[in-house]
Amino acid sequence: MPTFAEQTAVHADGADNYRTSLVEGWDIGSVTNGGYVLALVVRAMLDAVDKSDPVSVNAHYERPGYPGPATIRIERGRQGRTLSTVGAVLIQDGKEVIRTMGTFANTEQMEGPELILANPPTLSPRDECVRAVRESPDSFYPPPFVDRFDIRHDPKYIGFASGNPAGEPTMGGWLSLLDDEPLDAVALTMFADAFPPTIFNTDLPVGWAPTIELTVHYRQRAISAAVAGIYSSKFIFGGLFSGDAELWDLEAGLLIEARQMALLPELGPR
Repeated sequence: MPTFAEQTAVHADGADNYRTSLVEGWDIGSVTNGGYVLALVVRAMLDAVDKSDPVSVNAHYERPGYPGPATIRIERGRQGRTLSTVGAVLIQDGKEVIRTMGTFANTEQMEGPELILANPPTLSPRDECVRAVRESPDSFYPPPFVDRFDIRHDPKYIGFASGNPAGEPTMGGWLSLLDDEPLDAVALTMFADAFPPTIFNTDLPVGWAPTIELTVHYRQRAISAAVAGIYSSKFIFGGLFSGDAELWDLEAGLLIEARQMALLPELGPR
């Protein structure tokens, strides 16, 4: 299988335009996973901007993406000494799929006081967690895209897959790329939307929960090949739910914080 870097490749095509492809296999049903789509956009933004690392990226999903060619149009903002902003739009078949704005910096130059009032999630050891492996094309879980990386569920959060949800809107476990491919900001972007929707561990309807908006805050670069993730929801009403994610490197510390808003499954596609 191609590396993750190869599956998220972008190619400059004239001034502030990139060619790319939503690779088949990153699907949930017929729709491409939203975290993977955003990862492609972040790859292009990093190539276009004058800084080395994303600080914050905000994406609004206008319609689903599907396997096949796409273009990414860069929209430049201010380029400052410390921070630079750049926007991007991913387009398929002449229609906007995702519209994104990001702030970028050189993180090795960012210094300041620290106050950290949280700890890594309490999870079972990685080798005691349940790796999601697709065994049948008709299975409810996992969807096809989990075969593209290594996702391992903490046993206390995996009951939903056998019809026994944990009872609280939380998911957690370990994430890595195949063959321990090194993690970069592009991979962490995909991981921000890699676990099943938190509502699967409640008594709410189970199905495709399309993301409307996703914001990722990048705190530092990864050192380890596998990271611990915890995803939870506090607010579910009005046909929408929001979810918070934290990804931790047990050697480096907190890597990213993310929040997304999505439609409840029973509402179906937009």
